[in-house]
Amino acid sequence: MSQPETTPEVSASSLRQIIGALVFSAAAPLPIETIRTCLRERAAESADAAPFADVLPRDIRDALEDIARDLDRLDIGMELREVGGGFRFQTQPGCGHWVRTLLKRDRPTRLSRSALETLAIIAYRQPIAKSELEGIRGVSVDHVIKALMEMHLIRIIGRSDLPGRPFLYGTTPRFLEHFGLKNLDELNELDPTLQRSKSASLPRKTKGKKTEKTAVEAAVEEAVAAEETATAETEAAETEAAETQEEASTADKNAADELVALANPREQENLKAAREADPVFEQDDKE
Repeated sequence: MSQPETTPEVSASSLRQIIGALVFSAAAPLPIETIRTCLRERAAESADAAPFADVLPRDIRDALEDIARDLDRLDIGMELREVGGGFRFQTQPGCGHWVRTLLKRDRPTRLSRSALETLAIIAYRQPIAKSELEGIRGVSVDHVIKALMEMHLIRIIGRSDLPGRPFLYGTTPRFLEHFGLKNLDELNELDPTLQRSKSASLPRKTKGKKTEKTAVEAAVEEAVAAEETATAETEAAETEAAETQEEASTADKNAADELVALANPREQENLKAAREADPVFEQDDKE
């Protein structure tokens, strides 16, 4: 009596080899789901590869983590990183100048301070309109937005409900790759006090000056006869709006500093010194 055929299991070593080859060959960070799709397609083409059809996403992630640990242990100038929703091999930061010499490339173009600050505001407050950016920074951002779009770090992601329906801007997958981030939620991990906005500018009905003004107008309409009360509420709202704007400006400066440090590790010491010298940062740290 013949024995029923059994499907051979996929060994961890063979899975690591295949996944490593796929990541190495990919032109962009490779998502786990794309790896799984490739395994299934190959399994459908060849009986020898049939077992790979049952590989689960957690198996792929385990294999990727094994590869990353092996590279860290070998310390050969390469690493496996998860960025922009996928995985890629990249050189270790300390080897960058050697690679540029080999490839005959000049030093990488660095973003200006104004561009980094604008990019930080967009990253933390997206989607956001140009008028809001200019209100926060206090200067025109036309040329900065153009430069960031040419570098594919930001893009137009919609239109605001504000009068004139201005464009709304947000970051791109290229932004995540450039700063080595898995996703936008990792921005919150740079500094827990700088939580990324989830409502942003659609338009802002619960934040900022516009909120306080709307509240005052509603109070006046509901209590026209109580002129003194309405005036008092207006003054209180304006004071609160000014305090909110001041807090937002401090938070945006802090966000820009964190993004500068992420883009250029040498800025870490400067940022640390600035925090120690600035009473606002010192107070935030104590709180």
